[in-house]
Amino acid sequence: MFGAGLKSVTDEIKQVVDDKVDLFIEEMYGIVSAGGEGLRLRPLTIDQPKPLVEVGSSKQPLMYWSMLPMILGGVSHFVVGIRHGADKIRERFGKGEELSERFKRKITIEYIEEVEPLGRAGFIKFGIKEGVIDPTRPAIIFNASDVLRLNLPDLVRHYLWLKTYHHFDVIQVYTSGFRAQYGIGKIDFSTNQVIDFKEKPLLHDLANTACYVTHDRLKDFQHITKIPSNPEDELIQKWLSEKTLGAYVISHEDIISIKFQKDLDNVDGVDFDSYVRKMYE
Repeated sequence: MFGAGLKSVTDEIKQVVDDKVDLFIEEMYGIVSAGGEGLRLRPLTIDQPKPLVEVGSSKQPLMYWSMLPMILGGVSHFVVGIRHGADKIRERFGKGEELSERFKRKITIEYIEEVEPLGRAGFIKFGIKEGVIDPTRPAIIFNASDVLRLNLPDLVRHYLWLKTYHHFDVIQVYTSGFRAQYGIGKIDFSTNQVIDFKEKPLLHDLANTACYVTHDRLKDFQHITKIPSNPEDELIQKWLSEKTLGAYVISHEDIISIKFQKDLDNVDGVDFDSYVRKMYE
């Protein structure tokens, strides 16, 4: 009887969490970091910012593909940090009018323009100071140059579940492996003999995707001291020490990250629309 009663309580909690997912997403910011110069993609990014580089079989800007999983998941209010090529990004995406027309619901975009490099955490701090970001609202934070294939309601459900049971205030999204950018060698340092070598192996350690979900911890960004700053510089250590950081793991096949020209070449024929929508089928 005790076991059955406990299961009933657990089922009730799960139902409450499920009921809050849509409300959470309805209030959620999609906070997009799009201010980088894309130096590793030069000369392609000399005349255009990296978030506007068009990729895939149906050419669309990287920033569009990075936003698509969040749009499909229900996010309608985006805040975009811009610097390099800021005017061109504003011109291409506007205030969300084109996206609103495409997805048949109102989607809004606000911009935070950095007068100097602030980093992914620094521009959020600045956005809060300027009143563009309300630190009490839930948010998903991600990069304009990474395409994450994830189901947002499932991610939010996971976040709410962990927050309920373990009091985690921030969820960090990891991939379950990544391909090394370089060949990896092993050396016997007693003789300097190379004893093993693998060319760009798939490593199975968990890798940070720089994507975070949080509610009420955007306020922590107000207190960072280093500028430019990323969440990994100060905030991760704070959340670790407070034991408020949880994880959500996706497959290494569920992220496309564009850093080098060879990355662009590899995705030239990829159907990004089908790739992203697969998680919602």
